[in-house]
Amino acid sequence: MVHGKKKKKDLIISEPYPESEYNPNRDILDGDGWISILDLLDPLHGKFGFSKLRKNFLRIESKSMPIHTPIPKPDQERLEKRAAYEQSKKDITRWEPLVKRHREAPTLYFDEDVDLGFSTVGAIASEFEPRTDLRRKLLPW
Repeated sequence: MVHGKKKKKDLIISEPYPESEYNPNRDILDGDGWISILDLLDPLHGKFGFSKLRKNFLRIESKSMPIHTPIPKPDQERLEKRAAYEQSKKDITRWEPLVKRHREAPTLYFDEDVDLGFSTVGAIASEFEPRTDLRRKLLPW
């Protein structure tokens, strides 16, 4: 004690700012604490629609189920390949009777009566009819 005055105790502040949503406490920063959705909803307390939002969240949370971990990539690829094989096998079996018939036939005959359309450029040009006024003016026929 110097000159009859009491010595002031130094106040030690571990955090420079008070705890808030912008400055969480130390255990959350260290990873020891958990932040829940309800913690994030607290600043909305007293606002319009807060109770409805909270009830909806609690309803959804009560019905929630844990999500299964994804299948490892090699196993997923194997399952996809198996499904693709089954689909292609189903598509190929549709053609088996036709292929068998063609293999057993001594000669293959294709339909000769099939009309493939115009065979020459002149035949195509002779059938052309202009559809717009501009083409009708440009083309003499």
